[in-house]
Amino acid sequence: LDSTQKHRARLAQRLELVEASAAHRHYPAPRRGEARRTKMESLLAAAAAGVEPFPSVDKCDASGRGSHAVAADLDGTLLRSRSPFPYYALVAFETGGWPRLLLLLLLAPLATLLGIAASEAAAVRVLVFAATAGARVSSIESAAQAVLPRFYAADVHPGAWRVFSACSRRRVVLTSTPRIMAEPFLRECLGADAVAGTELATWRGRATGMVHTRRGVLVGRRKAEALHEIFDEDGDVPDVGLGDRRSDYPFMCQCKVSP
Repeated sequence: LDSTQKHRARLAQRLELVEASAAHRHYPAPRRGEARRTKMESLLAAAAAGVEPFPSVDKCDASGRGSHAVAADLDGTLLRSRSPFPYYALVAFETGGWPRLLLLLLLAPLATLLGIAASEAAAVRVLVFAATAGARVSSIESAAQAVLPRFYAADVHPGAWRVFSACSRRRVVLTSTPRIMAEPFLRECLGADAVAGTELATWRGRATGMVHTRRGVLVGRRKAEALHEIFDEDGDVPDVGLGDRRSDYPFMCQCKVSP
């Protein structure tokens, strides 16, 4: 009995030493990239379980956000419509008339099928090709400045605009739409300070119908990379992130609040 008690006493002393050592040991905090990856995995798990991981923008309090920065998606977020097809159709008609618009209409089912079966990026590539291949860059710019703004303005989501406009420090828009199409409206009408979108490949002043190879179509992690580049100058992060689909989760994870 005495030997058993002595053995237990020795074990208790060892446990106290281990606990004391652990209490003084420094465990480094997880790196920012690891934290974002963990957050992203939890968001995808919640979405797969049928739980919406982010609250509706209507529940976001816009008061007192004058010193905040915001990052937002375009289609389905700042705009009510989730489909960019009408705007590609306008550009197609303005740059190539009925023949180009007919080509876009013929390829639209393929874009829809690819968006469902393959990826959002594949669908965007089809729309970009049909709407811009062979068009003069100046013609696309003219359509973006003279035609698209009034159609974009009629489709602005009031709830998203309420939050976006309240954040006065910095407003950033990330979109899969070609930047050349969306930037004039976003800067001049919505007051965006920076716009990151899909970049068109050009040759001798004309669009080739392809997207720029360096960044590709701006969806998913590419939006997160673009946002990091915009805010990397001072190490800042957006206070508010606005998005409407899973492919927006990577950049929304970088924001402090994502309604």
